[in-house]
Amino acid sequence: ITALSDEFPVIGRNREIFVACLFTLYFFVGLVSCAQGGFYFFHLLDRYAAGYSMLVAVLFEAIAVSWIYGTRRFCDDIKDMIGFAPGYYWKVCWYVVAPAFLMFIIVFGLLGYEPLTYENYVYPQWANVIGWMIACSSVLMIPLV
Repeated sequence: ITALSDEFPVIGRNREIFVACLFTLYFFVGLVSCAQGGFYFFHLLDRYAAGYSMLVAVLFEAIAVSWIYGTRRFCDDIKDMIGFAPGYYWKVCWYVVAPAFLMFIIVFGLLGYEPLTYENYVYPQWANVIGWMIACSSVLMIPLV
């Protein structure tokens, strides 16, 4: 809330209204979770909201720090903070190993993808589409940051 208020001054002037609208939205999302099919909704969010989108966000963060900001500058920053520079091992891990492993996990996770099920219930196709839209919504915000 504070970050959005700082970024968009119009929200800061109407902070109470913004918070009320946000909490109303959270209330209705929570209300759906309390309904008869609430666990199915929770399972859908659990599978799509945190899984692939989190891995893709971490991959982009690793690429941004290592390749765009630069490993040398990153190591200089760490040296300023703790008094000594990280060794060659850490530089290789940040520059090559972490992005490669993250890419490996994402690719093979997508290759092994199966539509969502819970016990004997198979989610309809539209629910999987909504799940992928939820996952993509957080990934699409990365260029804005």
